[in-house]
Amino acid sequence: MTAIEKSDDTVEVQKAEVLLPQETLDAFGGDELRARVFYEKYALRDISGKQVEKTPDKMWLRVAEELASVEATSKKEEWTDKFYWLLEDFKFVPGGRILFGAGQPRRSTLLNCYFFKIKEDSIEAIFDWCKEAARTYSFGGGVGTDISVLRPRGTPVNNAAIYSTGSVSFMELLSTTTGTIGQAGRRGALMITIRVDHPDVLDFISVKKDLKKVNYANISIKITDEFMRAVEDDTNFELSFKNERIDYRKTVKARDVWKQLVKAAWQSDEPGLLFWDTIKRDSTTEYNNMEVQGVNPCSEQTLENYGCCCLGSVNLSYFVKEPFTERASIDWDGLVKASHYATRFLDNVLDYNADRHPLPQQRQASLWSRRIGVGITGLGDMLIKLGLKYDEEATVEFVDNLFERITNAIYEYSTELAVEKGSAPAFQTEKHLLQPFIQRLDTSVKEKILVRGIRNCALTTVPPVGSGSILAACSSGVEPVFALSYTRRSKSLSEGEFKVFHPLVKDYMQVHKITDEKQLPSYFVTSHQIKPEMRVRMQAAIQKHIDTAISSTVNLPQGISTEDVEKIYALAWKLGCKGITIYREGSREGILETTQVDRKKVEQSTEFERPKVLTGRTLKLKLPQGGLYVTANSDETGKMKEVFVTLGKLGGDEKADAEAIGRLISLYLQHGGDVQNIVKMLKGIRGKYVSWDEGVQLLSIPDAVAKALEVLVAGRVTKEAATPLVQGGTCPDCGENAIIFEAGCYKCTNCGYSKCE
Repeated sequence: MTAIEKSDDTVEVQKAEVLLPQETLDAFGGDELRARVFYEKYALRDISGKQVEKTPDKMWLRVAEELASVEATSKKEEWTDKFYWLLEDFKFVPGGRILFGAGQPRRSTLLNCYFFKIKEDSIEAIFDWCKEAARTYSFGGGVGTDISVLRPRGTPVNNAAIYSTGSVSFMELLSTTTGTIGQAGRRGALMITIRVDHPDVLDFISVKKDLKKVNYANISIKITDEFMRAVEDDTNFELSFKNERIDYRKTVKARDVWKQLVKAAWQSDEPGLLFWDTIKRDSTTEYNNMEVQGVNPCSEQTLENYGCCCLGSVNLSYFVKEPFTERASIDWDGLVKASHYATRFLDNVLDYNADRHPLPQQRQASLWSRRIGVGITGLGDMLIKLGLKYDEEATVEFVDNLFERITNAIYEYSTELAVEKGSAPAFQTEKHLLQPFIQRLDTSVKEKILVRGIRNCALTTVPPVGSGSILAACSSGVEPVFALSYTRRSKSLSEGEFKVFHPLVKDYMQVHKITDEKQLPSYFVTSHQIKPEMRVRMQAAIQKHIDTAISSTVNLPQGISTEDVEKIYALAWKLGCKGITIYREGSREGILETTQVDRKKVEQSTEFERPKVLTGRTLKLKLPQGGLYVTANSDETGKMKEVFVTLGKLGGDEKADAEAIGRLISLYLQHGGDVQNIVKMLKGIRGKYVSWDEGVQLLSIPDAVAKALEVLVAGRVTKEAATPLVQGGTCPDCGENAIIFEAGCYKCTNCGYSKCE
């Protein structure tokens, strides 16, 4: 992005076409990316949309005052000051909805995500879910759901269809509902899960092989211990579905299902795995109508029906004293203080947001269990500041101890809140203390739960901190640093592309007066340099101290084998991880790559040898420039291979441009390209003239070519729709090819866009 000085003391950011006040840039030390993320995503606007806040201190004060407002009158001023301390300099990064929604004049929930199930196996229940999801999206929340309740494909139904199309067939409806409801320029987030023993699991695994389907959802499979043991022993496994009308069973080889699952994840990074028995076994809420039934879109929160994500992350990077020196150490007093304040802050969010939920059932669930998620971010940066290499056993042991101490501090403070404000209504002392996770806490903490009770029935998590980590200038969640530097493109022709260093790298280079990142010490490791096994071991060490789950991504090289992916998954299960997500370099177009990926290998391009005869059809459209003739020829399999575009009888530049469009389309199709990608790329381009032909609006020659191809392929022009992030190849906000997949979420290193916030 390029900034141009303006006479009215503003700076115009050309990429976003937004005016950033100079004081906003100054507040972030001239860091344009951080300033833009703050100003466009979180700075308060009035009801007309006008920006009210220009600097983060105004946001910190607003959020602190709003969240302290639920305190007793005598304590409001005290906790406004304490919450301001917590938020100042991004020591603590609340969930994006909290930063956006506190003091917000619009109808907006402060909670990022919810889970609610499809109530029963019926058409009515499916559409009831769509209605509730649409309302939740309209308030800014994401949704998780599970389709295991729906009957499998081929089982009988009592209507004109005779046989069911299966649970998977309804995923497109759920996805479309998600993609339809806008949220300030973004789309709602959705997670769809299914049990591994559901008879439709193989259909579920393969549903995203067609990249035009289920674009607006993440998908994961609930894996059981029984299934994993059957895979280990190479035995049969029963898939079954039973309700009052159906009892359907079939037997498969467990390894056949496993191989297909691994291959699908290797190809496209989905589905993810949720080790469901581990989740249930280590849940602290398996009693009194708090039992977890699913997860949120990024899987870091295991939730009861209508449960919510009330999240915020303590910035570990902030609490390092004398970084980059031999005397570097953790500021334990400050870290414990921040953990205590964060617990109270998120507990207050539940009361502040009580009447801001999209659905009344969500209000009831949030106040029943008082579930919150105190998370962390900046772990990768903290380790580097301490001189610890992320992928060493000693570091894993250090992190294990670190999280144990933080978790006990959080739990102890929740018992203090219980004395002051009362335990969660759902809390029952004996049942809570019997939960395996609670049994692992320090003896002193368990004794305090016994005597005092506890304010929150679940307390800890590790969310993906997408744009929040950009605001805080730190690494995301528990991830290692993704890359030491990024290349960004300037709109100025004189500047071209320029390198931007990770903030931590920049700080180190300034302190030690070096100019080349090759001079950095060995503990500056990035995601792609760390062995997958060590990523899993680190996640497992942290998971022991997290009562819900962790959003994290294991980055894999392009050439990794499916056998190696199997080993990663099996290790994650054996070590007690609650889930596992991978990203194989080059497996998805549009994700920023840090190494020289062999695109020919990824795309499996082949040279096209034209047969003597191809068959085709020609469509004529009327344009102001003359008749536009689009001819599409296909091979014997029906796959389009050639497109000719001719404009009228006249010559000139426009006729030549039209012919060039056809030739380039043909070249793309002959090297394995998809005509739908061409349509998405050309459709909507505006030119000098706009015309109509039999009810179809034609914005330009490229737009007309796209719509002609739609008619030739599908017989009609489709309704405009948002391009899915993973297929578009670019960031939906800034248009740059700078999307990375980190902590189970997509975010843009160029503009700060995050799908998760």
